[in-house]
Amino acid sequence: MEAYPLPNPLVVLLIFLFLLLVPVVKLLRRTGHHPVWCLFAIVPGLNLISFWLFAFKPWPTDDKPTNAGN
Repeated sequence: MEAYPLPNPLVVLLIFLFLLLVPVVKLLRRTGHHPVWCLFAIVPGLNLISFWLFAFKPWPTDDKPTNAGN
């Protein structure tokens, strides 16, 4: 019985980064932040700090009026 060959680690890394960074970029754009901030999602420890920073700082989209009457 022949075992399945292991996938190329570079391919696995690129797929992982794609699956991680694409949603982060979409979230950052939706909240009005620059997409380059997604690079913090890769660095362990720094991703937690940036998560807390974004959670408690005023967002650029907070200044836009909301449709409270609808």
